[in-house]
Parts: sequence; structure tokens; C-alpha cells
Amino acid sequence: MATVAAGAFGGAAVAQLDQTLSVARNNTQEGAQTQRRIDQLDDQRTDIELEYRALLEQIESQRLFVEQQQVFIRSQENEVDSLQQQIERVDSIQTDLAPMMREMVQNLEEFVNLDLPFRLEGENGRLARIENLYELVDDPNVSPAERYRVILNAYDIEASYGRSLNAYDDTVIEDGIPVNVKVLQIGRVAMIRQYDDGRMTIRHNNSSDWEALPGSYEANVTRAIRIAEEVTTPSVFLVPLPGPQVAQ
Repeated sequence: MATVAAGAFGGAAVAQLDQTLSVARNNTQEGAQTQRRIDQLDDQRTDIELEYRALLEQIESQRLFVEQQQVFIRSQENEVDSLQQQIERVDSIQTDLAPMMREMVQNLEEFVNLDLPFRLEGENGRLARIENLYELVDDPNVSPAERYRVILNAYDIEASYGRSLNAYDDTVIEDGIPVNVKVLQIGRVAMIRQYDDGRMTIRHNNSSDWEALPGSYEANVTRAIRIAEEVTTPSVFLVPLPGPQVAQ
């Protein structure tokens, strides 16, 4: 009986041990599953955190972009306002520009009439140029900008005469008879007429009379004419110039 009892007791212990081991194994498996679940949740949390940070960066980038666009829009609005103001001033500017350009032509005409009388006549003469300017300022088919450009170009041409040496053929009336002459223009200082018979006359910028020029200047005048016509290389030549005037 003792043996049977011992055997029964040993069988019960083994069964209880097996049950205990089985519970332990189940607990271990459940713990492993729980740990895997925890690891999965942690990975998901990390992914969500990274996505959240990326969204924050996108939001900040969009905010900066919106601010830049707002600055650009304000700049464009200011530009539009400025252009609108300029457009509103166009009519008044054109109204003021027309009389100003006519006055510029009148001043140029007065200057030419008071200047030495070189290159006055002819299709491309100074007087014809001024007449064309009067027609231009009254032409409604020509834009104000183009009219102003042509007038300034005429001023540039007149200014260049004062820095140049020119020679050209001309016809003058003496005693009712047309006479061919060669004219030497020395800036705005003097004009010299050389006749076919060798005579020479000179007119200075402070006189309205033509004076006879001594024959001793003939070689210098001829050299100056050849220089002006680009027949020979530039060189020094002598011409009679007016002396200083005594102040009154």
C-alpha cells in the first residue's frame, strides 16, 4: 500500500509539474507576443513622430512661402499704384511738353540767326532743319518722345559745329551777281571766303561785316581747307582771330 501510495503521489506530482511547465510555457509565449506587440507599437510611434515632424517642417515652409508671396503682392500693389499715378500724369505732361518743345525750337532759331551765317541755305541747311522742326512739333502723328529726340539731335548738331573745322562750296550775291566761293568755317570763331580769283574775306563771330584778308594768309587758308576736306593730314595753320575786347 505504501508503494501504491508513493506511486500515486509521484504521479500527481509529475502531473502538477507538467501543468506548471505548461503554464510557464504559455506565459513565456504570451510575454514574447506582448513584447513583439510593444516593439510594433514603438516602431509605429517612431514613424508617426517622424511623419509629424515632417508635417511641421512642411507647414513652416508653407508659412514662409506665404509670407514671401504677401511681400511680393504688396510690392506689386505699390508698383501698380505708382504706374497708375504716372498714367494720371501723362496728360498733364503732354500738355506741358508741347509748348516746351516749341520754345526749344524758337530758342534754337534765335541762336542760329545770331550765329555766324554758315550752312544756312539748302535742303540740309540749318534754316531748313529748323523749319522741319516747326512742322514736327505740330504733327499729331509723331509721338512726343520722337519729337523730343529729333529736337535734341538738332541741338547736338549745332553744338558739334563749334568743335569742328568745315569747308564747303557756296554761292553769294555781290552787286546782284552770284559768285561761287569756298567757305572755311572755323568752329564759331570765324568764317573765311576764298574766291576763284584768289581774293579772301573773313568774318568773325563778333562782327557782322566781311573784311578783306591779306594775301599772306592764302597758304594757311588753303592748308586749312584741305585739312577740313580731309585731303591732307591735320597740321597747324595760322588764321587771323579777333583780339580781346576792352570791357566798358
